[in-house]
Amino acid sequence: MSMVIVNDVLLLIAWGVVCVLLVVLYRIARFYQVTSGRLSRYRWFSVPLVLLAGAVVTDVFIVGGPSWVGDVLLLLGGASLIGLGYNLLRLMTGSRS
Repeated sequence: MSMVIVNDVLLLIAWGVVCVLLVVLYRIARFYQVTSGRLSRYRWFSVPLVLLAGAVVTDVFIVGGPSWVGDVLLLLGGASLIGLGYNLLRLMTGSRS
């Protein structure tokens, strides 16, 4: 039983770090919009933050529940993060590759 608790604590710490990195990316997008005047849609970065945090809460605190809910939230959060990150990259680099 104690290893389950250790596993859950480590899972929460790891995903806490991921959420902090998402907040940093949110702040970068906001800074870019404020300084350049170009629309970066920084508010949309809260969507993957909420989805990924919801997936972690589902995996850690709902033990007997369906595991597919957390997996779907991870999929949606990751896909939205990839799309938003790519959009921000194209905006900040001027679509050059």
